[in-house]
Amino acid sequence: MEPLEVKIKKNFVGRTLELERLKKLDSTKEASIVIVYGRRRVGKTELLEQGFRERNLLKFEGIEGLSQKAELEHAMSQLAHYAGDPLLAKICIDSWKEFFQILAKYTQHGTWTIYLEELQWLANYKSTLISELKYVWDNYFRHNPKLILILCGSAPSFMLDHVVHSKALYNRSQYEFHLKEFTLFEAKEFLKNRSDKEVFNAYLTVGGVPEYLKWLTKESSIFVSLCKNSFTSGSFFAREYERIFTSSMSNNKYYREVIEILSKRRFATRKELAKLLKCTSGGTLTAILLDLEKSGFIKNYHPFNLHDHSTLSRYCIDDNYLQYYFKFIKPIQKDIENGVYDKNPTVALKGDNYFKWLGFSFERYCRKYHHHIAKILQFAGVQYSSGAFFSRASDESNPGYQLDLIFDRADNVYTICEIKYLQSKVTTSVINEFEKKLSLFPNKANKTIHKVLICNEGADNALLNRAYFDEIITGEQLLE
Repeated sequence: MEPLEVKIKKNFVGRTLELERLKKLDSTKEASIVIVYGRRRVGKTELLEQGFRERNLLKFEGIEGLSQKAELEHAMSQLAHYAGDPLLAKICIDSWKEFFQILAKYTQHGTWTIYLEELQWLANYKSTLISELKYVWDNYFRHNPKLILILCGSAPSFMLDHVVHSKALYNRSQYEFHLKEFTLFEAKEFLKNRSDKEVFNAYLTVGGVPEYLKWLTKESSIFVSLCKNSFTSGSFFAREYERIFTSSMSNNKYYREVIEILSKRRFATRKELAKLLKCTSGGTLTAILLDLEKSGFIKNYHPFNLHDHSTLSRYCIDDNYLQYYFKFIKPIQKDIENGVYDKNPTVALKGDNYFKWLGFSFERYCRKYHHHIAKILQFAGVQYSSGAFFSRASDESNPGYQLDLIFDRADNVYTICEIKYLQSKVTTSVINEFEKKLSLFPNKANKTIHKVLICNEGADNALLNRAYFDEIITGEQLLE
């Protein structure tokens, strides 16, 4: 057998914890199953190939849209290539059980890693493959203590429902990875030699998806790269939206409909979504919303002091790229396709609109990574709940974010944060604005108010001299 040859990637960054966990598998004395899932482009393949490149790696990749018969034929063709035996590709098999039994004969001795990629396509979104894999695992694969089986997919709902929670594989998995996007710190490492401001702009625009960040390094600046790869005909970011819905989000038409609805409004309640989708607010809608949340495309948020199932709970698009696409690409999609901006793509992205939009993205970032802010403010060890504050009277035109981020702390303190993402330092004008917001906040528990300003460029001397805020967090601190 000639396994897949994977060359070391010198510029591989991040994923330190994940790599450490993968390497520990080599020290175990029993066969292991590794389950990996996460949205497309997040770097699953890169992590697994680099993590296991020193082992004998056999990779079998599913192809979207093929029938089970065609998937089996493709898998046998890949096995024939590894085995150097063209006749294997001519063997007709009818089940995954047969395929795995043949594969087991080649991997019963020695150090092997069997890597099944895009499992949802290999399995045609059905549980049959996993059921048949159970039999071969129990009777063949597990008897080789140096064998690792990787089950990897970019459809989180399928991976959770049919693999992680499968009774067939119950108690047989050694490791489970939900691979998420880069943190801001990993993005900074990935975007080496870029200024902190450029790193922030990149992250707030497309998030921490490695493949997206890579496309922002191709020109002299992040901004020029973003424009060239968004507003020229056939460009990557202009076409990526369609790719999302022809891969991991392709097996349910409602996925796209939910995203399209939320793209036209800053948020929607579950009841509103049910009405607009023309489906009952029952199990079907629950599954759709959970799938989109698991994939990281939408988020359910609610006032900091209410539970997840509150009637004030709202859904919004949580994925940075999707937010960017709907705001700046989709409205001029036809002009992009017709090459209107090919010669000068930067004119398509108006600076004022873009920087204002980055401010909203920065607010979402701070709420999402509240644990890091708590750590900077040195109360991470205190139990707390966090979120925005908005009133029941808020509507689509007035989303009601009277207060950007609140920490309701068990030590009888409300840490209330004002969040500003500007191109210059924050001035004293923020005080009146913040005071007006505080006046709307119902401090019925009479807790101490701890006032915090979070701003990428810091505060000017006049604001610092006023000493109005108890603490100020700068972009530099967030990047440390």
